[in-house]
Amino acid sequence: MIRARSLTVAAAAAVAMMSLSAAAADRPLRFAVPLFSPTVHNPYQGLSLPSSLAVISSFDPLVVVDGQGQIRPWLATAWSTKDSKVWSITLRGGVTFSNGAPLTAEAVVASAAYLKTPKGMTTTIGSNLANIARVEVTGPLAADIVLKQPDPIFAIKMMNWKIPEPKSWAASLNDEGDGFGKGSGPFMVVDDTPARILYVANPHAWNKPAAPRMELHLLGDQMTRMQALSSDAVDMAMQIGPGDREDVTRLGGQPLKRLSMRVRYVSFATEHRPASPITNQNVRLAMNYAVNRQRIVEAILGGTATMVGQLVLPGSPGYVPEIAPFPHDPAKAKALLAEAGYARGLKVTVRIGRAEPEEDTYYTLIAQDLRAVGIDFVIIPAAALEMTRMMFQGNFEADMFANFGRGLDGLGDYRYRSCLGQTGSNKPYFCDAESLQSVKLAQQSTDFAVVDQLMQNVTRREYENPPGIFLWQEAYTDAAGPNIEAAPDYDAYYDFLPLHLVRMKP
Repeated sequence: MIRARSLTVAAAAAVAMMSLSAAAADRPLRFAVPLFSPTVHNPYQGLSLPSSLAVISSFDPLVVVDGQGQIRPWLATAWSTKDSKVWSITLRGGVTFSNGAPLTAEAVVASAAYLKTPKGMTTTIGSNLANIARVEVTGPLAADIVLKQPDPIFAIKMMNWKIPEPKSWAASLNDEGDGFGKGSGPFMVVDDTPARILYVANPHAWNKPAAPRMELHLLGDQMTRMQALSSDAVDMAMQIGPGDREDVTRLGGQPLKRLSMRVRYVSFATEHRPASPITNQNVRLAMNYAVNRQRIVEAILGGTATMVGQLVLPGSPGYVPEIAPFPHDPAKAKALLAEAGYARGLKVTVRIGRAEPEEDTYYTLIAQDLRAVGIDFVIIPAAALEMTRMMFQGNFEADMFANFGRGLDGLGDYRYRSCLGQTGSNKPYFCDAESLQSVKLAQQSTDFAVVDQLMQNVTRREYENPPGIFLWQEAYTDAAGPNIEAAPDYDAYYDFLPLHLVRMKP
């Protein structure tokens, strides 16, 4: 249902446009996106771009994380902890929500209280921040976040915590006013339909937007987004294919790399397939040496992805800088297979949920590389929902399956592997008993440096006893049309887009 929004819409638009030139006032910034967050005015839904763009346009997070894993100030300008259980934060001064209310520590208290309600706990952010026990005000712009259990990487998780103005959020829950909670972000929602969201500039934004208005258009098909860009129906197209980069350049636009925290790999379901050849460590190593990652990254992914030999990224505990991707070495792969007793080859099955067109191509190339060393890699397609069901039920129906690691929360991923799994009657898909003790000690520690050292031991062990075929850190390509001046910081952050820097050309 589309709610009526009358006086506030016209007034907000008028104020927002006063500081902008007349020439720019009629030029909204138009995005084509493949999906929206489930509820565009809910700051507690949506963790990653592009779906979260609808939310971060209006609601600011406490912190942002850059491509090196460094936590950067946003609404919070300082954070510290002595025991990893109580985190003290200081908020940015002079921040005002779009309804004119100032940002105070009470807003963080109210936000945490909502996340603990039954409705709050069902949101993606509520689930992600379920470890919060309470928030205590220690000053007008200062608060202590008290956790149920110590978490040395809680500061990274604050990147997902977006703060609404308390009174407007309470009103939105009761379907009062215009139905939208108010944030401190560069834009404010004025209208939404299932296929389009309209915004006007937030007149109180501390990070002033570079456009008076913004539109998000839901175009699920990649080709349709490119057609919209080429016909000047939109100014920006998010998540285009690597093969579209040349077309964007020919249009006078600019292809833009966008970072992802996902580390792509093909998981070994050893705990569910005890009779499979993948239970042999040398077989798993051979498969890693057999795959020519560089060919796929350059030819299929447009050189945007970064090859990896581990499942964590810089900034996450356990990241080991000196670990390089496995080299493409078919001879070594064949030798390892022979040592494992499979000199004549073997057969494995893999479940793949194809979400992007290029996936068909790169998994076909992976299969070719494996067959070249004697491994028959049989691909069994699955729908995305089916893959999710298999993940949580622990019934993969294959020796291997497409998967990804959350590169900045590597320790959290051990809920699903290394003998601590939560899939299929609490049975993990991969178990490495040698790593288990380090993982358990890391989970109990309150010292980031200690956790980092323990998890580095696990990362090194996984290079020797891989839980999957390591592939690459995913990256996406967005397209700026010829009317857009791309921000230098466009690709500087994980799952955050500095909209105040995306400008229309004069």
